[in-house]
Amino acid sequence: MSNFSKGFNYQRPDKSIHDPTLAGPLWVYGSFLLSWLLDLLPSSHWPFFPSFLVMTLIFWAIHQPNRIFYWLAFCLGLLTDADTGAVFGQHALTYCVVVFCAELMSVRLLWLSPISQAISLLPVFLLPAVLKTVESFLLSQQSFDAAWFLQVLLFIVFWPLWVWFLSRRFYLG
Repeated sequence: MSNFSKGFNYQRPDKSIHDPTLAGPLWVYGSFLLSWLLDLLPSSHWPFFPSFLVMTLIFWAIHQPNRIFYWLAFCLGLLTDADTGAVFGQHALTYCVVVFCAELMSVRLLWLSPISQAISLLPVFLLPAVLKTVESFLLSQQSFDAAWFLQVLLFIVFWPLWVWFLSRRFYLG
């Protein structure tokens, strides 16, 4: 009897010993702290530099959606707003939408390799740039910066490396 005739039972794909779903809370939340500190670097304010905090939010929303709550994305967004001097709530809204979209795609993305995930996540990586552009027009700042869209290409390049790094738990938790 084939698996299809038995009915669909959701099973996680076989992973190596570095399965991110087994990561402890200290590694999950410590990676948020690390990515936020990386986003505090002076080079992170360049428009084309990828946000490691966004990549970390997406990674954990895919691999451990039960630990990534919207209030966490919202609070991290408020911290980013305070750091960048953006309109209060701009990054918070963006991070919540990104987490929502990543959670919607999480079951399908678990079956893909990191390179395939990066290509499949292209619309999610594009969301921060689109939302920043729309919000700047709505707030009558009238500034369109095409470099925000270059950030999407760097998200795709950095995603497999970031997945490899976050999949290593370093046994913190």
